[in-house]
Amino acid sequence: MSVALPYRLYAGAELAQIESRLRERCSYWLRDWSIAEGEVDLRLRPVALSDLAGLAWLDGGEALPAMANDAEADGFFSALCLGVKKSRAALDASSLAGPVLDAARLALGRQLTAGDDASLYRDKAVSAAELLPLYSVLGALCLQLSAAGQTLAVLLSPEQAAGLLPARAQPAALEPLKLRDLPLEQLVELEVRAAPARLSLADLESLQAGDVLRLDQKADGLFELCLPDGMALGRAKYGVDQGRLAVKVVRPARPIKKSET
Repeated sequence: MSVALPYRLYAGAELAQIESRLRERCSYWLRDWSIAEGEVDLRLRPVALSDLAGLAWLDGGEALPAMANDAEADGFFSALCLGVKKSRAALDASSLAGPVLDAARLALGRQLTAGDDASLYRDKAVSAAELLPLYSVLGALCLQLSAAGQTLAVLLSPEQAAGLLPARAQPAALEPLKLRDLPLEQLVELEVRAAPARLSLADLESLQAGDVLRLDQKADGLFELCLPDGMALGRAKYGVDQGRLAVKVVRPARPIKKSET
């Protein structure tokens, strides 16, 4: 039995839009939390299984991205927030450094995905297998942040990545329009169609000038009033107006929309 997984393919322009937004949000975080000079170098690519292998992750739930929980991640936050790269043991031994970097990590996660205050990173790291169903699909993105010689790996779920794309504008609904509302200079060609006549192939081959074809419709019956593309506007009766052959609309079909004229 095959199982269909959700997927998402990104166009180059979409990845560029996501990168631009992430770079802007990273700059806000740097302004508030970093004491190192410079900017964050940002690289974005679709998640592959190799991105998960060999790393432990801190999971912030649905609202926050997953962040690598390794020596490089410790070095990234300590170098940028404390001005010096510290090991995990040194951070655990400090009553000040650990909470500061935890707050910095949470602030960065909220900036990257606009996560709410109710979501917090787990105290324990999760394995790659726990994140596999969420982050190994094609819609997930891997983000590499580099600053002050340090690197941080971040995983964005498909929903988090989609939230960074601008919403597509919906086309405006067209109001119904009657024929009399069209601009006077715009001409609309109309056709009056009668019921068809049926002929055998022998009769069709023997047609001559002067032959009369009887239609499957009475002369005083209703005829179809149509646009050239076949859309019916209503029904009409044949008649004479000021000495000229004319049709009188008896029953309109429905209002016409601008897109149909």
